[in-house]
Amino acid sequence: MSDEEMTVEQSELDEHDQPEPPVRFELVQDKLYGTVNLHDMRQGDEAFECWSFVSEGMLALGQKELAILLRKEPGESEKDYPTEPLGFFLTVWNFASQGNFVFEGDITEFGDSGFLDPQFRALAYLRPLGLAGMEDNEGLLSCVLLTEKELQIARRFGLTRVISLFGYRFNHYPCPPWTNRSRESVVDDELISEMEESILGKVPLLGLPGAKVVLSANRLVLSCRKGTHVYINEVLKQLPEEAPFLISTDIDPQANAMLVWQATMEKGPSAITPPGSDGSRVAASAVLIFPEQEASNAQVIEDSFLLSITTEDWRKLREGLMTGENIAISTEGGGHIAIEWYETEDFPQITNRGALPELPRIEHREGLGSVTRAELEVEDAVLIASTDPMVFYQFVEAVEMTVLGYFVDRAPESERKLTLSCQVSQGGRIDWKISSEPEEDKLVLKGIELRLSDLPAPDIHAEPVSFELEFQVNARADG
Repeated sequence: MSDEEMTVEQSELDEHDQPEPPVRFELVQDKLYGTVNLHDMRQGDEAFECWSFVSEGMLALGQKELAILLRKEPGESEKDYPTEPLGFFLTVWNFASQGNFVFEGDITEFGDSGFLDPQFRALAYLRPLGLAGMEDNEGLLSCVLLTEKELQIARRFGLTRVISLFGYRFNHYPCPPWTNRSRESVVDDELISEMEESILGKVPLLGLPGAKVVLSANRLVLSCRKGTHVYINEVLKQLPEEAPFLISTDIDPQANAMLVWQATMEKGPSAITPPGSDGSRVAASAVLIFPEQEASNAQVIEDSFLLSITTEDWRKLREGLMTGENIAISTEGGGHIAIEWYETEDFPQITNRGALPELPRIEHREGLGSVTRAELEVEDAVLIASTDPMVFYQFVEAVEMTVLGYFVDRAPESERKLTLSCQVSQGGRIDWKISSEPEEDKLVLKGIELRLSDLPAPDIHAEPVSFELEFQVNARADG
């Protein structure tokens, strides 16, 4: 049966008179389509059918295409597919048209009504997860639905922990590409309590997009996206050098085994593998770094790797994390721990769209203040021609964290507004202009500028790039 094409307004779709799949809907004339198909699936001895919903037209905006797979429930006919995924494609396309994109590892949250069912409060974006014929498509993201409790764990410990729980519960590596709308949550209140009381629940978490970790033979490699050292640099400067902390990681596509969370290690590590795997490349949901130890080594803890590091070795690794340089150390047992950096093309490329995403705006986790305005003061074309936009945006975020971090021990007695202008030029030159209202304290402004001077400048190879930030700084609680 050939694909049927029709022009349709999303609100006019009638689920009682829908065409049988495969069918291709035109959602935005000549620009956005959504294809619905029906697939025969098998999990072990169980055979069932799944509808696939795949977008077509996102790539022209710089956004990867989206795929949603839904398991067909007993009693549903071929034409009973829900139309919400098509409406969701239209929503994402509209956001992408304005320069707002979703990437691998991102999560979109919904309100109390959920998506497709009230129990599903969020949707996570992953690399392709087994859609027939599209497993290796670099221009595609698979979409997986999360319950409220699964979302809670993803926020606290990272998305990979939840994905591996999916894989373990449903016996599918790394997780099923389809959503069973009648399934139960893989996370309950008891599991949440156990995780919060675990070792990993008691250390600060550094969410690092694009970070991956794999243990192969006697070599453990933490791979980080080039440019993210700017963000890591600022975070580590705010942590005591001896403090343990956790780095959440994404699923490494080269891994052939994945650790799964468990409360105790009495029976050894728990992991899932794809069929036929020898488990020689083990991935994890996080890396726990524990400095000031007598010897350097790596071991499994819960669903993560614990790196016990001597003070000398930690200084080497820490330097690598903060500068973006490859680094490796040897462990007591003859193994190796390495930090490596890789290039990525995930940042959207400009084609026929008019704008980059908005600059990041952060809010300090301790309530010290927030960024109320962040504006790029050059044209998008200047930024793209002059530097890597992803790296530059991470630099802006590091500036925001530095300014708000200055007030950790220096919160003012009354609220104030700070305005910061920055121009970055070739050769690492950065020009700052900082002002404060209602009153200007030159000592404070100079202290902020000195902290900002420690930030490494993004590489600029054409025209200068400038931006302006506005901060709301809160008063001391006892003020």
